[in-house]
Order: sequence, then C-alpha cells, then structure tokens
Amino acid sequence: MNGTTQSNPSAKNNKKDKNQNTILRVSQYLFRYKALFSCTLLFAASMTLLEISVPIAIQSIFDEIEGSGSIEALWQGIVIIALLYIGSEVFNCLRIRVNNTLEQKVLLDMRSDLHSQLLRLSVGFYDQRKSGELASRVIEDVAAVERALLDGTEQGLGALLKIVGISTALFLMQPTLALCVFLPVPILLVVGILYSKRSRTVWKTVRESASDLNSLIVEDIQGNRLIQSFGLQEREKARFAVKAEDLKEKNIKAMFRWAYYSPATTLVTKLGFLSIVAIGGYMVFQSDQNLSIGTLIAFFLLANMLYQPIAQLHGLNHLLAAGRASGERVFEILDSPIEVPEYPKAKKIDESSDQGIRIEFKNVSFQYPERDAVLSDLNLIIEPKKITALVGHTGAGKTTIANLAMRTYDVSSGTVYISGIDIRELSHKSLNEQIGYVAQDPFLFDGTIRDNLILGKPEANDTEIYNALDKASALEFVQALPQGMDTRIGEKGIRLSQGEKQRITIARVLLKNPPFVVLDEATASVDTITEKKIQQALDNLANQRTVLVIAHRLSTVKKADHIAVVEKGRVIEAGSHQVLLDKNQTYAKLWQYQSDWIPEKVIESRTESL
Repeated sequence: MNGTTQSNPSAKNNKKDKNQNTILRVSQYLFRYKALFSCTLLFAASMTLLEISVPIAIQSIFDEIEGSGSIEALWQGIVIIALLYIGSEVFNCLRIRVNNTLEQKVLLDMRSDLHSQLLRLSVGFYDQRKSGELASRVIEDVAAVERALLDGTEQGLGALLKIVGISTALFLMQPTLALCVFLPVPILLVVGILYSKRSRTVWKTVRESASDLNSLIVEDIQGNRLIQSFGLQEREKARFAVKAEDLKEKNIKAMFRWAYYSPATTLVTKLGFLSIVAIGGYMVFQSDQNLSIGTLIAFFLLANMLYQPIAQLHGLNHLLAAGRASGERVFEILDSPIEVPEYPKAKKIDESSDQGIRIEFKNVSFQYPERDAVLSDLNLIIEPKKITALVGHTGAGKTTIANLAMRTYDVSSGTVYISGIDIRELSHKSLNEQIGYVAQDPFLFDGTIRDNLILGKPEANDTEIYNALDKASALEFVQALPQGMDTRIGEKGIRLSQGEKQRITIARVLLKNPPFVVLDEATASVDTITEKKIQQALDNLANQRTVLVIAHRLSTVKKADHIAVVEKGRVIEAGSHQVLLDKNQTYAKLWQYQSDWIPEKVIESRTESL
C-alpha cells in the first residue's frame, strides 16, 4: 500500500444521484399544480415575446425614417411600442398573480408534509434532535426550497425563453454579428457550473449554523426563568455570541464566493457587449456589410436583453445552491424511518370486554441507540384493574418499562403483550385509545382549559367536563378563574401553578376514560398540600383501571396491589408493600432510608388516601 488517498467513484456517483434525487423530488411538488404552472409559463412566454418585439419595432422606425425621411413613421412606431409595453406588463401582472398562488400552495404542501412526518416520527427521533433545529427546517429550510423551486423554475424558464427568442431574432438580423454576442456564453457556463458545485456545500453549513442558533434561542426562551434565577444572562449572551459569530463567518464565506463570481460574470458580459459595439460599428461603415443604423440599435437593445437573462440564470445559481442544501435537510426528515411502525392488518383491542387491560413483558430487552442496554431479559405482569408500582434507583429502567408498555419505543428483543396480543400487532389508534398518561411535568397547549380537557374526547359536554374536573380536585380553582373553563392558560399552561396543571392533566385523562393509565411521578414536583389533592384525584383515576405507577417516593405507592423493584433493567423482587418489607431486601432498605429523612406524619399524609 502506497498510502496515496484515492477518490471513491462510487461515493461521487452516490453524491450526484442524491443531488439529482433532491431536485426531482422538489419538482414533484410543482407538478401537483400543472395547470397553474402552465399558465405561469404561458404568461411569461407572452411577456417575453412582446418585450423582444420592442427592439424590432425600434429597428423598423429608424430604417423607415432613414429610407423615407417621414416623421409619420416615428409617431406610428411610438404608438406600437407603447402598446407592446402595456401588453407586456399585463401579462407580467397575470404571471405574478398566478405564480404567487402557486408559490403559496407549494409552500403549504411542503410544510404540511414535513409537519405530518414530524407527528409520525417516534420519541426516539426527538431524543437525538433539538426542537429549535427542527423548527428551523420546517420554517426556514422549506422557505429556501420553495424560493429555489418557484423562483428558480419560473425565472429560470423565463430566462431560457428570452434567450431562445432573442437568439433567434439576432441570427435572423445578422448571423455574423450574432456570433459575437455568444462569445462570452461558454465562459459563463463553465464559471456557473464551478460556482454551483462549490457553493452548495458552503450553503449547507450556513443552514446548519442557522439551525444551531435557532435552537439556542428556543432553549433560552423556554428556560428564561432558570436563566434569571441563576443569573445566567452573561453565560447565555456568550453562547449566543459564539453561535451568531459562527453563522456570520459562514455567511461571509458564502458571500465571498458570490463576490468573485457575480462581478466576473458581469465583466464577461460587458466585454461581449463591447465586441458588438466594435464589430457592429465597423460593419455600419462598410457599405458591403448591409447593416443599417436601425439594425445596429436593435442589436444593442437585444444583446442587452440577452445578457440580462444570462446574468439572471447566474444569479439563480446563488438561490439554487442554498435551496438544494435546504432540500437535503428537509428530505432528511421526510426520509427518516418510522421507528415504531404500524404493521399491515393491524389488530384492534376488544373494547367490549370488561376484563380490563393485562400487560405482560416476556423476556424483554431494550437498548437506546449508542447506549448500554437498559432492560435485560425482563419479565413482568401488570394485572388488569390493579395498581402496579415500579420503584428503584434513578436509571434502573422504570420509565423505559412504561414507555414500552405504551409502545413509545419497540423492544430490542422479547415481546410485550396487551391482553394477549403482541403490542406490535395493534394499530396505533386502537392502542392509544386505551392509554392515559400523566407525566411528572404536565404538558398543556396554548389555549383554554376546555381546549386542553377535550383532547381525548372532543364531543364531551359540560356535564362530563365538570364531572372530570371534580374528580380531579380541579373544579374549585377552575370555577374561580375569570372565564372558568374558557380561560386561556398560555404556552405550556404558564398561567397555572404546577399543581393546577397536574390536576388539569388528570381531568383530561378522566374525561378520556381509558382502561390503562400510566402515572409517571405525578406528584413529584408539588408541595405536600397540593400532593394530597392530586393523590385524591389519582385515586379516582385509578378506580377500576389497570394502573402503572412510576415512583421514587415509596410513600406514594404503599397501598399499591403489586410493587416491582427494578434494578439494572431487571425486576429483582416483587410483591405487596408488607410482603416486601418482610423480605427485608432492597425495597425494605429503600423504605427505611426514606423513612429516616421523611417525618412519619408526612408519610402518613401521603399514604392515607392511596
């Protein structure tokens, strides 16, 4: 081996195929609206035809004046040119209106497809990405792709139409002089291709840096209270400055390329125009060349019109390079695999049975990407209409078990059964209808309390809603609000306390009325008095349902029907509270440890309602 690095032809071909595939896929959005697109091209072609006719009309005017000396030809020509200008702008108006409609339709389609894909993707996808970066792709990258697609296509095709039309007119007028016009074209093509290849990578890094900056801004907005309470303003300013500086430098690098490319192409076109002046002027003075002043003037005007679309095509290179880079980022999400797919002929859970939901983990192992195994050969049964609690140290695998029971993830090996059916064989809709989830950090949408309550049952009437609020110990504080259930609560329920948000979440699950409920540290972030109210609400929620409770504070699960102690991804002991105390093993030690630093009266207040 000589140590010489060799290029990989296969890698180059794959990159080329990827670029072509991106362009083709983006174009498919345009082809959905063939009628609008065709109208845009028709209006652009009509406008171009009338614009090209203006120099030809000017040629006729000067030739007529030169030949006859009649002033009438001038006035007639001016009227004709005015009509050509008016007609051209009428078609331009129609083109803009149709193109803008097409633009917004394509933009909506792309954003809708991307948003729908984001809703389909599993939690595992979001574990590896920042929310601000994803938002940047939906808003900014889609806009960049749309600009490249619509502006690139409409302006690009319009420019090509002008080039073809003007070229035809030039060669019909004077073939020899027309060749002079096209002398710069090969140079422009080579320079344009080189710029396109080299700038796409640069623009992709610009989009990535912009996404990083967006992620930081979103993070700072969401964590503003923490930033203020810890005095982190200067730290965040420094972080922002680093990322903003990085974006600035990459933008400058991208624009430096444009700074060389744009003037170079302009200079080449001006040199071409200069050649027309020199050669055309010489031909006018040579009587045997048969070139009139009117023809030379028309040539000047048409040549100038020709170089405009050529320059426009090179300007679009800048836009297309950014658009292709953004297109790759958009399609990266659209092509992301659905990690928790719905299989063909998915089954439904029998809702007519009153036996309740039974969940069984059989030899289940699970591993997050690029991490050690979290669960290893786990066996666990969650009995129907019973309360099963998972306890253990942080990182033992409790939340992972709950996630697998809700099929947030798929197991690495083994099987999770829901009432005897492999959970992977159930339809997403059927499974989700059976599950209610109350998280430690409740999530509420920006809207009214009513809006958030009826998510699981849109058809619920006021009586049902009030009943759910009452059982969730939330009716009193909701009725005390200015607009009651129609009070707007802000983003993530910012206008409510933590305990109030938690009780709204419980009421939402009560209204949905699922047979299986997961409680993930539902009382961990509230004071003792609020916890007692929430615990009463949880008791109402647990009635006649299969309940899985994740708990760090053992006092909250003392009266659970079944307690499983999880350690290093396995259930190491299980039973009722008293049975586990009698065993005097891990659970008993945890209980004793917590009892040593939690006053007995507090423990009693936490367990008396369970």
